[in-house]
Amino acid sequence: MKAQIISVGTEILLGNITDTNSKFLANKLTELGIDVFKMTTVGDNPDRLYKALKEAVENVDYVFTTGGLGPTEDDITKEIAIKVLGQEDQVIVDPRSKERLESYFAKKKKAIKINLKQAKFPKDAIILDNDRGTAPGCILKNKIILLPGPPREMEYMFEHKLKNHLSHDSIIKSRNLKIALLGEWDMASRIDLSTKNPTISPYFNNQGGYLRITAKAKSEIEVDKLLDDKEKEVKSIFKDLLISDDSLRKEETLINLLKERGEKVSTAESVTGGFIASSIIDIAGASEVIEEAFVTYSDRIKEKTLNVSHEILEKYGAVSHECAIEMLDGLYEHTLADLCIISTGYAHKGEIILGLKYKDKKIIKEFNFSADRNKARLFAKNRAMDLAILMMRGKYEDNIDI
Repeated sequence: MKAQIISVGTEILLGNITDTNSKFLANKLTELGIDVFKMTTVGDNPDRLYKALKEAVENVDYVFTTGGLGPTEDDITKEIAIKVLGQEDQVIVDPRSKERLESYFAKKKKAIKINLKQAKFPKDAIILDNDRGTAPGCILKNKIILLPGPPREMEYMFEHKLKNHLSHDSIIKSRNLKIALLGEWDMASRIDLSTKNPTISPYFNNQGGYLRITAKAKSEIEVDKLLDDKEKEVKSIFKDLLISDDSLRKEETLINLLKERGEKVSTAESVTGGFIASSIIDIAGASEVIEEAFVTYSDRIKEKTLNVSHEILEKYGAVSHECAIEMLDGLYEHTLADLCIISTGYAHKGEIILGLKYKDKKIIKEFNFSADRNKARLFAKNRAMDLAILMMRGKYEDNIDI
């Protein structure tokens, strides 16, 4: 089964609101084994919307629309969909939908009159009650599915009113494997991305690099077997660089490792300004593993808090291998934490130095990120998490020069 999603609204095209509906629908349809063929955004223009719906109806099994079901003149989705299907002469006022409007507006005649268009449907339409708003959705000719625009209304309607009406002939499932240290091109170059089922796609988000494995089959058992086999292949290629195969954030993986071992982490950050510590503290249970964190932004505080020598700062500067070593040693002397993490660098240049100490192992690693200052800080935080997890697993030495 193939589907197309059409989000309707000039406000989306103008950038006034973000289209989260298409993302939600794509995820839910994929779970049901319905392939999303295309996603389109169309403004409140009758001709363009007619053309988009007409083309979609001819190419896919289901057309899902969001938005344009309200009472105003620019709410045109239902009327255009009816026209595309040639059902203009079959439209009636649905008694149940009218009753719901009357109840909602406490029988206020003016409000009911303005909103009455929301109760008009072709005779054979399957009407989807809107328990979170006034505009019902509907299924027309088992082909075009009209859903409201507000995400709160649309998501509830999909889950509680629509889902059971949808036919699907397969199951699609995905697994996301977190990969440490590698850029997108580096991940892609190490594995065959041309396979069709399962497919493998590299992608990045604020947590770093992932490989998404997606498989399609007739049954849960078949799809899990396809995913298991492909995951083994990925693990054989990336080995220790595979951070996790679950939905946990990297910080959660690190916290779980520390909890299992009854160990603590401390941080001293210059260039990242507390971002590393904050990302750990964001996770529930962080209080069990982190007791101290410092932002040592100035040279004076590096000297005062971490005992970085004035001579080192004068000779090599704060952004140097030598300073990083003294920051790391000073942090350990101050906190005696099992895992110590420090950062220094120039965010605006993308020049970052990270230092990590775990037990008797120590890393000083320099990075050059081609990014603005905030992205460079984000990349540095992710690299710090990667290195910390690999060090704790004892798997970092072969990967330190990546």
